Amino acid sequence: MKIFDFSPADHCATYAERGWVHVRGGLTDEFLAAAQAQVAERRAAGPLSGQGIAGAKEQFVFEFAEAAHYEELFDAVAAMCGLDRAGLTLSERHIKSYEPDAAPYPNAHKDRFASQVSMGLSLTVPEGSHLVLYPENDVWENPFLDTALRDSLEPDRVPEVVLQGATEVAIHDEPGDVVVFRGSAMWHLRRHSADTVNIYLKFNDFGCDPLGEDPSTARRREATVAALAGSVDGCVPALARRFDSVSREYRREGWPERLFAHVWGQNRFPVSEDEVAVLRAVDGRATVAELGLDLAAVTRLARRGALDLLP
Repeated sequence: MKIFDFSPADHCATYAERGWVHVRGGLTDEFLAAAQAQVAERRAAGPLSGQGIAGAKEQFVFEFAEAAHYEELFDAVAAMCGLDRAGLTLSERHIKSYEPDAAPYPNAHKDRFASQVSMGLSLTVPEGSHLVLYPENDVWENPFLDTALRDSLEPDRVPEVVLQGATEVAIHDEPGDVVVFRGSAMWHLRRHSADTVNIYLKFNDFGCDPLGEDPSTARRREATVAALAGSVDGCVPALARRFDSVSREYRREGWPERLFAHVWGQNRFPVSEDEVAVLRAVDGRATVAELGLDLAAVTRLARRGALDLLP
C-alpha cells in the first residue's frame, strides 16, 4: 500500500519558492481508507498526553502499517523540501481530532523547533474548516522544543499583533489532500476546525525527536546502551535525538552557577564545562578517537541520554 498518489519532486520548485505546497487528492484511496479506519479504532483509547502536548483537540500517535511507509515519507520530504535524506527524522506522527466545540477563530501558532517541515494529511474536513498560513510575515523559526513560544513573546510580538494586515493563504483542504509547509517558521491556524481530523507529521534533518516518535529513535538508544558495554573509541557520537539544551543557572542563595543538561522524558542533570564542550564538538560523522574526546565525559553523557553512539 502506497501513501502518496503524486510525484513529490514535481512540487520541489513550488516549495522552494513559497515554503508551502497543497496537493489535492495526494493520498491514495487505499491509504486514506486505512487511516480513517485507524482513527475510528483509536478513538476507543485515551487521548495522547504528556510533556509538550497541548491544544483543543484529541491527539493519538498514528501507526503506519508498513515499515516501507517511513521510507516513502522520507523520500517524499527530501525530494519536495530539499532536506538531507540521510539525516531525516520524524519528530511527530499524530492523529489530531478537533473537538466539536473547538474555537472557530483560534490564535495563530508556530510548530516546535523540531518541525522544520510539517505535513498534514486530511482525513475528515467538515464544510468551512480550512487551514490558514502566513508565509510572508514574521517568518522565523520557533527555537523551542516545547510549547513555551507564546509565553516568551513580548506583548507587541504576539501573532494577534504582528499579523494584523498580513497576507493570509487560506487552504480549503478535502479528505485525501496533502499540505506541506515550514511548520516551525510560519504562523498558522485552522479556522472552523470542529470535528476536523488530520494526521500531522513533522520532520527535520538535524536529528531532533523530543517525543521519541520516530521508530528508529528507540533503536538508536538501544544501540547506544549496547555500545557502552565495550570501547567507545571507534563509535561516532551524535547529539541524542531527545537531547534539548544546556542551561546555565544562578541560584538566588548566594548566586552559585551551575550547568544542567535537558533531555526530554527525564529530569535535567548537572554537567561540567568540559562535558558541554563535548556536546558542542560532536558532529555525527567523526569518531570519538578522531575528535580526541574525553572518554569518561562521552560515556557519562551517553549513559544519561544526551549522546547517541553510532557505528
